Amino acid sequence: MSLASLQTLIPSLPGARVLAGHFHATANSIAVPKGRPAALEYASRFIEAAKASGRVRRAFDAIGLTDAVVTPPAP
Repeated sequence: MSLASLQTLIPSLPGARVLAGHFHATANSIAVPKGRPAALEYASRFIEAAKASGRVRRAFDAIGLTDAVVTPPAP
């Protein structure tokens, strides 16, 4: 469970708290079949545009992952 996921449980667990740090980290990714350069290019452009526009941040926020880090878009 991510930090953000745990924090959504706090209101229902009186006296509970989430400690700083982590013992496990996860990431989100998109897979493209090997040998599909056009698909890779499309997916890469889509992800970078979604990060730059704030779409990824808004999607995370909408599902309660307000502390999840979004990697900055590539320069």
